[in-house]
Amino acid sequence: MRKKLFALMAVIIMSLTVMTGCGTDDIDISGYDDMTLTLTGVEDEDIVLTVADLKEMECKTIKTESTSDKIGEVKATGPWLDTVLEQYGCTQADFKSIKFYGSDEYDAKLYTEYLAEHPIMLAYGINGEPLDEETKPVRVIIRDSDSAYWVRMVTKIEFEK
Repeated sequence: MRKKLFALMAVIIMSLTVMTGCGTDDIDISGYDDMTLTLTGVEDEDIVLTVADLKEMECKTIKTESTSDKIGEVKATGPWLDTVLEQYGCTQADFKSIKFYGSDEYDAKLYTEYLAEHPIMLAYGINGEPLDEETKPVRVIIRDSDSAYWVRMVTKIEFEK
């Protein structure tokens, strides 16, 4: 009887525990957890976040497919851009444009109408695995959109009000 009571109490305690962030997922970012992402235009000064900072935020894992045939279906893990911006009192729809810069010199600029309709994920993991050398530190994932907007190797995001 005592064992059953203890087991029941353990189940109740575990069910009441609310976990935040993805810090408990099985994606090992140890090879790039200290790589940085710079946000400009959100506040007066640039904001610098590490991949580890992103992983500690409320994250999701989504399955999506690009509307072009370049990439196909992926399962991406990371926080929504709105989750990141929430800390600074804004959302992606508050901006006239947002430009994502990859360290490979590729970039994509998205405008108000698009931003209001398409949640953006800052993925640190794809298909349950850490990002590879040609993708890290962060990859933009936009559900059911053209993969031309899925900038990889993102090191800077520029926000225009």
